[in-house]
Amino acid sequence: MLRNLGVFSDFELQLFNQNIETKIVEKNEVLLSEGEISKSIFFIKTGALFQVQKIDDEEKIIDLNIQNDWVFNFDSLTNQIPSNTIIKAFAKSEVIELKLENLHKLILISQNFLQLNKIFSSLSAKIHIYDSNLNPTEKYNYLLNNKPQIIKIFPLNMIASYLKMRQETLSRVRANVIF
Repeated sequence: MLRNLGVFSDFELQLFNQNIETKIVEKNEVLLSEGEISKSIFFIKTGALFQVQKIDDEEKIIDLNIQNDWVFNFDSLTNQIPSNTIIKAFAKSEVIELKLENLHKLILISQNFLQLNKIFSSLSAKIHIYDSNLNPTEKYNYLLNNKPQIIKIFPLNMIASYLKMRQETLSRVRANVIF
């Protein structure tokens, strides 16, 4: 999990492992509630999580996360403000939790842990989907090319919500995709 983020000594890897906690979360178990201040980031070893936001009594999928993804609420974690989203297990999952206080402790011991900032760059894919004015076909193709496992794990209605389109639109787009 750390190898994709940078180069760490054996001592640093040992230190990291002493500051994380492995958890099993059951399907629909909540890791972060709306209104709660985020204190952790999670790495998915197995399973799938999703992040949802309630807007006008309707749940909108903000993020879909699969094995080897880091999951967190960026605003709540970095600004220490109440979360406006919920992080929930889509399926039984094994996650590694790194508490913010432990991350700070690791950085104090070794500046090498500043490489963990790369975790936050995972937002770029989501920002690309939302902010680049992609049409529905381009959004779906982006997902196919960058995170094809999402399409195999999550149901169509959740994928459509994540891509900010109606389920019918996504069905039409999928019907026209050539593999």
